[in-house]
Amino acid sequence: MTDCESMLKELEEKATRLASAAKAAKAPGASEREISDCKMIEQEYMGLHKRTKAMIDDRGSDADKKTLARLVLPTVH
Repeated sequence: MTDCESMLKELEEKATRLASAAKAAKAPGASEREISDCKMIEQEYMGLHKRTKAMIDDRGSDADKKTLARLVLPTVH
């Protein structure tokens, strides 16, 4: 597995965590902790997405670029 593929896998896992956290944060009666956790995971995701994009732009394959294009930056708020 290349560095790009490894980062893409990590990004996909973070996207899954973010989706779960967003669902919990938007649920009726969500605690401040759930909302805060969601915001933190969103920031981590955005940072990882930026680093992954920079790496793929520098040395990624066409397949890596297509995979990254599928992962859209989420809007949680």
